[in-house]
Amino acid sequence: MRRLLAVIVVLLVVSSLFGYAFHRRSVDVKNAESGLLSVSTTALFCLSDMGALRTMVEHNASADLLRERAGRYAYCAQVLSEASGSLYKLTGKESYRNLHLAASNLAVFFNHVRNSGEPKKSLLKNADVIAAIGDAISGIYRAELRGSLKENQTGRLVNLTEGLSW
Repeated sequence: MRRLLAVIVVLLVVSSLFGYAFHRRSVDVKNAESGLLSVSTTALFCLSDMGALRTMVEHNASADLLRERAGRYAYCAQVLSEASGSLYKLTGKESYRNLHLAASNLAVFFNHVRNSGEPKKSLLKNADVIAAIGDAISGIYRAELRGSLKENQTGRLVNLTEGLSW
């Protein structure tokens, strides 16, 4: 009887330890997800005003100013790419994978514009697409704040970013 009681106590202790470890892990995962969501939301906000590029180009902003803004967008897109890629690995949600792909495309494009000899030419060539991307990102930003991000929104954004040319 004592052995049975000892085995039951040991099993209860082991079970409690595993339960605590699982609970601790799930809390850590939730905290990581919350932090990554915060970073991605901030990066989305940064990118949501891309329509300003069209205004800057139309009002003859200097090449240095256009390069500076393109550099800012490249940085924000890179941050969004990394955060959404991590969110995808953590949650498996396809919308985060799409956001990662779209942000990667944007980072490449804006790095090209930043390093271009004629940033105005690249921006003019893509003005309509950039405006549509800015609108799509604004919608994604609002949806993310509400917690209602849909895969079709991010899929559309991927398609738009694939339409950028240099």
